[in-house]
Amino acid sequence: ARGRAPELLAREVSRRRVLCLHGFRASGEMLSLSLGPLTRALGGTYDFTFVDAPTAASGPAEPGVPEGLLGYEWWGDPGGEYDTAWRPAYEHGFDVAMARLAALAAGGRGGSGEGGEGGEGGEGG
Repeated sequence: ARGRAPELLAREVSRRRVLCLHGFRASGEMLSLSLGPLTRALGGTYDFTFVDAPTAASGPAEPGVPEGLLGYEWWGDPGGEYDTAWRPAYEHGFDVAMARLAALAAGGRGGSGEGGEGGEGGEGG
């Protein structure tokens, strides 16, 4: 922070941070693309961080999502159908997802793109 103008530091401190979590079998990049107009419009006021869930998708994505896009799951029934596989939250992956979010809250990055740039994949960064 040394050498920075006081007004620049004040602007950085006043920016709000928004953690953006994608839906089931999606990704931070997909959500970033979907919210692109919003993040661009609010980018001067907010810092957006898009993260990927810790587990690669184990089954089909939402109908209409092009094949070949990498998706991730916060939790779910491995290999289950899209409409129902997210329901057994506490059986498969919920604890891993909560650990990822706790690390983010503590200041870790955990696989993200900022300012509407998209996710980096499920590995973290």
